[in-house]
Amino acid sequence: MKGLNTLLKIRETYLGIAAAILFQLIFFIVWMTAYDGVNDRLGNLKIGLINHDMVIGEEIVREVQQKLPFQADMYTSIEQAKADLDERMIEMVIEIPSSFTESIQLGQNANIVYWINQANASLTKTLMENSAVQINDSVNRSLYAYQKNEVISQFTKEVPQLPIPAELAQPLGESITSMVNSLNDNPINAEIQKTNAVDKFAANLVPLMIIISSFVGAMVMIMQHQEAAHTAKKVLSKWELFVSRQLINMSVALLLPILTMLLMNIFHISSHVSWLTLYIFQSLLFFSFLLFAQVFVLVFGNLGMIFNILALSLQLVTSGVLVPKTMLSDWYINVASFLPATYGADGYYTIVFGGSKTGILNNIYSLCIVIAITLIISTVTVALKRNQNKDVMTDVSAI
Repeated sequence: MKGLNTLLKIRETYLGIAAAILFQLIFFIVWMTAYDGVNDRLGNLKIGLINHDMVIGEEIVREVQQKLPFQADMYTSIEQAKADLDERMIEMVIEIPSSFTESIQLGQNANIVYWINQANASLTKTLMENSAVQINDSVNRSLYAYQKNEVISQFTKEVPQLPIPAELAQPLGESITSMVNSLNDNPINAEIQKTNAVDKFAANLVPLMIIISSFVGAMVMIMQHQEAAHTAKKVLSKWELFVSRQLINMSVALLLPILTMLLMNIFHISSHVSWLTLYIFQSLLFFSFLLFAQVFVLVFGNLGMIFNILALSLQLVTSGVLVPKTMLSDWYINVASFLPATYGADGYYTIVFGGSKTGILNNIYSLCIVIAITLIISTVTVALKRNQNKDVMTDVSAI
């Protein structure tokens, strides 16, 4: 009991209990509110349509536009559509070939091509693949009914005009009915093309894993450095302490990518960008996480860790690794643009899966902006604080 009474008299004991409560409270509130109504925002997702067939293809396009819950944009160039797919501006491209009607009229199977980008949130890929199957089933049902009605209609028009004896009419009718029933009820094949696909399932988890490990690591590191700063401020001025902390942050950010690249190599996670690009990107990502976590600690002290817990939860739900950002509410979409995880996840989709190389350059640019803003805020915060060590020289001499 003595040990328990001693611990209960220490402030940090209650801070630890409060942290456990806040973790659950913050995560529950953020995740439940962020993902509430996601199914109602399916209309925010976009697909591209390319129709090279002006007969049946036109009917299919109208049917897709009417029945699918997604926004459907028309394209005239497959190259442009695939470029937008790589940029994750659209989630799927549906292409109807020019030979579509001709194949159907000749009694042959026809193809509809569905291009789905695998460098995307798991939910998006699942939704698009399920939609491709549903579209194909719907088109097959429509075409089967169309073919059946056409045959019956033609038979109804032509048979009465033929000089057929009455005793042959019934067998002929039965023969036609048999022919109609033998029509292929699945004349359309769904040709699903998965772009930027990787064989290893574990690769799908890399963007999420990088976000969690990097930011949680940054949080813990900043928290420990804050404790060290309380001790060091007895002998260092506020600027000496601030500059030293940034040098440590920068050094760790330059060294950590080597470990990241080594682990990716060990687990056979290939990179679709050069190793130098990967090194620079991971350095900037981790450095942005460190400075982002540091801002709250410098501004609010130890209470800043509460804001970091909130930031962790926000970054996980808005980064687009679990649910596409377009399916979140407008508030969360706007918040995502201020968080480094948004650009980290997007960049790692390009690194692991491939796609447009300009995308990762844009993410690097955005991370640099985050770094600059957080560094400015941290510098201003330190400048506004009084130097807590008024007797620095005296303390140093005493040592």
